[in-house]
Amino acid sequence: MPSTPRLPRAAVLALLPLVLAACGSSAAEDSSADGRDPDTLVLAAIPSEESTALAQRYEPIIRMLEEETGKNVELQQATNYAAVIEAQRAGKADIAFYGPLSYIVAKDSGVGLEIVAAPVAEQGDEPGYRSVGVSRAGSGIDSMDDLAGGEVCFVDENSTSGYLYPAAGLIAAGLGEDDYAPITAGGHDASVLSVADGQCDAGFATEDMATRQLVESGQIGADDLTVFWESAMIPGSPVAISDDLTDELRQTLTDALQNKTNADHLEAQGYCAGGEDCLIEGNWGYVPVSDADYASVRDVCATTRNEQCEAGS
Repeated sequence: MPSTPRLPRAAVLALLPLVLAACGSSAAEDSSADGRDPDTLVLAAIPSEESTALAQRYEPIIRMLEEETGKNVELQQATNYAAVIEAQRAGKADIAFYGPLSYIVAKDSGVGLEIVAAPVAEQGDEPGYRSVGVSRAGSGIDSMDDLAGGEVCFVDENSTSGYLYPAAGLIAAGLGEDDYAPITAGGHDASVLSVADGQCDAGFATEDMATRQLVESGQIGADDLTVFWESAMIPGSPVAISDDLTDELRQTLTDALQNKTNADHLEAQGYCAGGEDCLIEGNWGYVPVSDADYASVRDVCATTRNEQCEAGS
């Protein structure tokens, strides 16, 4: 069956709240007794950097998923994690790339989804990563204690590494939100760059963004910032598929995301040129995970009693 004509994928990016109102067929229109089988699958993600880079990074995955499923796959850029949650809840996102916290919020608030896979930096690694706190070199901020009275950048209230784990670290240091001024930066890169630019005294983000990606892109110098705090290992950011899709489609997507969303397969099949072009957010690829792997995130939620663990907004 011929594909439906589409705009170039970079132009397909749209704010997810608009998708909720206007994207694709309704669940009733593409559903059967066995589940939904839409002609177009919507993949929702939030950018860790600017939108064009997001489209480029997901291009090999989208091409692979289109080949595996025989369907159009559209990438939709969400404004934040809450938008991803609500899109999948409303049946307007079929594949969603979550952070660990936003996955827990979605799952525990009744969103119909199945967790499938999470990224690993190298083949054979266990999925997981760390959050770090950064300050400007020479600023005198060398620990969580030094944040009292300062302006502190966080990524998003539904961000695991950019909010939840740092909040737990601040509590452990005896600091509550009344002891500093929290600022929502909106992205991991934005949190780090806000520190580098002097807009925040300190900020939190993924270790990879703060210590590698922004340095390699030339946006900050290798010695511009000081890492003054790091978290315990956080379970990897998972991808989940909607559980109301047909059994056959869910199985196809699960196999593709667990076994074919990696640099080796993407390069071998010609979906990317090799090297950095085939890495996914700097990672080799995705491996299977289960809900049980995210118990530690629920434990941190219990420690912080953070309302975002339940609110999803």
